[in-house]
Amino acid sequence: MPEQSNKKIQIGVIAAIVLGALGTGIGIYQSVKLGQLTNDLHKMNRTLSNMSATAATSVTFKNLAEFDTSVAASINKLVEQQQKDNISQKYAKFDAAAEQVGDGKHIYGDLNARFTLVEFSDIECPYCKRFHDTPKQLVDASKGNVNWQWKHMPLDFHNPAALKEAVAAECISEQKGNRGFWVFINDMFEQTQGNGAGVKDLAEVVTGVGADLRVFRECLATGKMDEKVQENIQQAKSLGINGTPATFVVDNKTGKSQLLGGAQPPEAIMAVMRKMMIESQPNDSTNQ
Repeated sequence: MPEQSNKKIQIGVIAAIVLGALGTGIGIYQSVKLGQLTNDLHKMNRTLSNMSATAATSVTFKNLAEFDTSVAASINKLVEQQQKDNISQKYAKFDAAAEQVGDGKHIYGDLNARFTLVEFSDIECPYCKRFHDTPKQLVDASKGNVNWQWKHMPLDFHNPAALKEAVAAECISEQKGNRGFWVFINDMFEQTQGNGAGVKDLAEVVTGVGADLRVFRECLATGKMDEKVQENIQQAKSLGINGTPATFVVDNKTGKSQLLGGAQPPEAIMAVMRKMMIESQPNDSTNQ
């Protein structure tokens, strides 16, 4: 009986509050029927009671510390899932990149494409950052006819940050493969302060692509990727490259190539490829 009385009191109080609120509103709300409102409140009360009973029987905590631990675990699980989803979304943007590419190359797009854009780049270079989306857009729109190859060219006046980032990218490639390399490069461009200032938290970028931070640091410590970066730098110098970005448009059918310096628009690159295609076609003139 006391419990029923309490429920009646609760319903009465809620009804009074609701009706009071309704009474202060515009005239149309004053026509609400008290009987219907009371029935709705009964249903609400039963639902809340059932929810409370379910919660009470499903989860119990001995003390506040146990409750805090449980909540912390739930939050950590949620954060971990969000991080996994975020990483998956990053990799999905580079699904045109093969997981592994031979000879340690970094290629985005169809490995058998007619044209390759071989870019010598510097993560700390603001012009490289501006240009970075252009090759990707061309590859994505080419239906397999164009791919994009990355070569390191950290400029002296952007070091030590640029050189360290190039080596870091190679360590990521070793651990996360070709696709992971491209995701890391993209994240670095998004987070670098540029012009040699580097990123605020390299470890955060590393874990942000799903890499193991301990393994990454071990790779850096060994210095085993330094030689590969230096090989790229020497190759660029032998080709007369002294600035970035520098992109060779290579016709894999004929072996011909043309160098484009700077952050070129997609139209300029397309024009070179079109010219190469025309030049590769047989002469249509007939003998007189």
